[in-house]
Amino acid sequence: MAGYSVIMLLQYGVGLTPLMANAGGYLVGWVVSYVLSRRFVFQSQRSHKASMPSFVVAALCCYGVNAAVLHYSLSWLGLAGPFAQAVAMASYTVSFYLVNRHVVFRHSGQ
Repeated sequence: MAGYSVIMLLQYGVGLTPLMANAGGYLVGWVVSYVLSRRFVFQSQRSHKASMPSFVVAALCCYGVNAAVLHYSLSWLGLAGPFAQAVAMASYTVSFYLVNRHVVFRHSGQ
């Protein structure tokens, strides 16, 4: 919700393009996501040194998926901004969760 709120603020309050607003929202969201995912969602014991680089790579790759879905939703499907952002966020959320679960914050026994 933090990222989506920032996206909407940047797009409709500041007037940035949807892709620029999306990037700004995700920068904020990544900080929140790392802290909450590491500690509460996955209860990871991996060190920051071990998990942070893979988290950054995963975030950037999944953001690429998000940006492609956003572009497709806006240009090919003709969805309105908030709906296109929501579809793009859903693609990001699912892919990022799976990568975090199985790669970034995996337990040593997995």
